[in-house]
Amino acid sequence: MKIRKVIISSLIFSMCLGSKVLASNKFQSKVNISIDKVWTVKFNFGLNRDTINNKNIYVTDTNGQKINVNITPGKDENTIDIVPITGGYIPAKTYVLNLGTGIESIGGKSLKEPTKMNFTIEGKNKDGSNYIDLPKVTNVKMEKEPILPGQTQTFDLTSTGANHVEYRIFVSKYTYGVDKFEDFKEVTNGYIANNKITSNKTFEAGNDGEKYRVIIYVKRAGQKGLYKDELTDFDNYYVDYFRCVNRINNSNITNTNYNNTIDEVLNKQALPSVSVTDEGPSAWVGASRNQIKYYLNPENFTDEYGKYMFLKLSYIDDSITAEDIDGILKGKGILEGKGQAFVNAGKTHNINPIYLASHALLETGNGKSKLANGIEVTGDDGKKKVYNMFGIKAFDANPDKYGSEFAYEQKWVTPEAAIIGGAKYIAEKYVNSAENPRETLYEMKWNPYTPGSYQYATDIGWAYKQVKNIKDLMDKCENPTLVFKKPVYKK
Repeated sequence: MKIRKVIISSLIFSMCLGSKVLASNKFQSKVNISIDKVWTVKFNFGLNRDTINNKNIYVTDTNGQKINVNITPGKDENTIDIVPITGGYIPAKTYVLNLGTGIESIGGKSLKEPTKMNFTIEGKNKDGSNYIDLPKVTNVKMEKEPILPGQTQTFDLTSTGANHVEYRIFVSKYTYGVDKFEDFKEVTNGYIANNKITSNKTFEAGNDGEKYRVIIYVKRAGQKGLYKDELTDFDNYYVDYFRCVNRINNSNITNTNYNNTIDEVLNKQALPSVSVTDEGPSAWVGASRNQIKYYLNPENFTDEYGKYMFLKLSYIDDSITAEDIDGILKGKGILEGKGQAFVNAGKTHNINPIYLASHALLETGNGKSKLANGIEVTGDDGKKKVYNMFGIKAFDANPDKYGSEFAYEQKWVTPEAAIIGGAKYIAEKYVNSAENPRETLYEMKWNPYTPGSYQYATDIGWAYKQVKNIKDLMDKCENPTLVFKKPVYKK
């Protein structure tokens, strides 16, 4: 026998608190849902527990791909809990909650037809769950930042619940090339009742360092966790990050002291709309505090590769030659053969010529863009072909129009004029700004003198993503002088 439709209405109504029925089998969509949302579905009849499974109750993405949520009986015989995937749902993504006709009452009655509800996750990452009245991790201090291959990591943990809790820890390696985290691997042997835990595994650094995500589960000691995902039962979880590098390299590094603590800077960077990320399978969304901290913490990037975030972008000496730049620009469209112009621009405006070349290659699509190859503009000085090698003022709404109009105003009527004039603009606005000098990729991103403002990019990984280009170009120079400027925050 089938359960009447009124039961379906009661089911979804109880779950969604005020939802209106849109059709007999689809209910009002929900938006701005927390990534750690546990849906509780309430029926007005007792449930046959054998039918509470991921065949009859499941979550999919909008393409119909099943998501690995955990389906469990709720506190009462007429409720079901749907626990998110490990680490929570993906921000800004829409999911579909599906209730199938295989759900039965204790008496053997089933739903008359399948029922669906769309829900969209809020557009910001979180550093863990926040299930109330349960122990929660409030702080994690990692002993090694960064860690080296062959070393174990020690986690010093603080949580609500004092000493009456247990922890279980898993880690996952992030792969930049494919933009995904690998499967989690446990670094504890089950739950441990200790606030200071050393991993039972060591970590790999790869060629240029590796990023790891840590998920720390906490529950009341001696009890089963209230919730369960694909890894373990738990009461709450916490997410953090660390980096493994092959070796620490402090050669040619000078330290620069700042007046703020890293937490003070972090407070400003964590404000809404200040910091975003696209790491993992998400679009651009708000970055969590610990996601920001990973890239903000200079100690994570003191290896041979990462320290290029601290490479001084101001002019050092004549060690980078026009021949070096010409070798880099060979086959790069209109930029080919312009090595001397980049050297002259760097020397005149106190900018590293390699940084200028890297910036131009990026903005012009390796010398192939319309702006780089010249656009005719008619103005007060008549019709002129103008060039813009750094995409300056090339606003997204119409980059060719706005970028060429600015080039016309600046009289950039030759590629060389655009290179030298663009270098002047970059120097005055960023690298050698009188108010906020930003001599490194790190400073351009984070602006540590006035944190959270006048950043070159809101992407938390921007400075690190530029390292490969800069380092590859530097490696092609015969004998460049390298000077690094590492930030040191107040303790």
